[in-house]
Amino acid sequence: MSLPTVNDVQAVEPILQNLLVGYYNAESRFVADRAFPALSVDKDSGTYYVFDQKYWMSDTMLVRAPGMQYPQGDFAVSTGTYKTLQYALAKAIADEERANSQVPMDLETAAVRWLGQKALLRRERLWAAVAMAASVWGAADGSVSTKWSTDTSDPVGDVRTGVRTISQATGASANTIIMGEIVRDRLINHPDLIDRVKYTSRAGIGSIDQALSEILGLNVLVGAAIYNSANEAQTATYSPIIDDDILILYSTPTPGLFEPSAGYTINWAPGGGMGGIRPVVRLDANDGDLIKFKMQLTHEIVASYVGYYVADVTD
Repeated sequence: MSLPTVNDVQAVEPILQNLLVGYYNAESRFVADRAFPALSVDKDSGTYYVFDQKYWMSDTMLVRAPGMQYPQGDFAVSTGTYKTLQYALAKAIADEERANSQVPMDLETAAVRWLGQKALLRRERLWAAVAMAASVWGAADGSVSTKWSTDTSDPVGDVRTGVRTISQATGASANTIIMGEIVRDRLINHPDLIDRVKYTSRAGIGSIDQALSEILGLNVLVGAAIYNSANEAQTATYSPIIDDDILILYSTPTPGLFEPSAGYTINWAPGGGMGGIRPVVRLDANDGDLIKFKMQLTHEIVASYVGYYVADVTD
């Protein structure tokens, strides 16, 4: 496959100005930014404190007689560390390309959309590698006795086991479940779920999707983004970033001190933060412009015991 030339944006036949086909993942198909809240920091790397849980969960208050000294106790802290990395990409637009273009969208807009999609894919894949993984959460990884693709399975019971595991290990109540698209499709066709909504006014997919969250008692995030896992010089191979696994966790709606959120997307604004287009650079030596995007962040699990991961819940 040859690289595009200047004439690739200029066609011989007339170009429709109200039709342009593009393939991309809508933002709603990504879950990383909703699973781990964004937390801006002053330094690109550093240390954070963690109150040791056992000192908060032990019952150490004693009887005190009038006039006697107060019994004393204490708590301890441990530390965690983070290091953000910068990710960047740019798209050059030659003056000749812009002058010849008959594409019914200005090339700058196309470049911005392309760079935005690249950033979403990078963040989602980074997050999935950190969070949708075995042996990274505090408790042992969960399991299901019967795959959810089997009618006799008990997905609601399996999920509640995960919620209860978090609750009894931390005192926190999970509020979110993350799953791949194939898991969601199995659930909305599962007899148990259908039986719970069959007497509602409508039993379409929309009603079942809403019922799924209500039945599980959790905010349901479906990771449906796909990416080309092959080298661009090869035939494309499209794969889901999140497949047949689930992650149950507590994700705080209000990032800040004393919040035991499962994780944060720690970002450093001077390096690009959560990401954005930089000022366009004029390339006089190349007779063109350079549109740049950069972000600097890391996905950090900061409270591992408020997460519960189960791999391969369905076929």
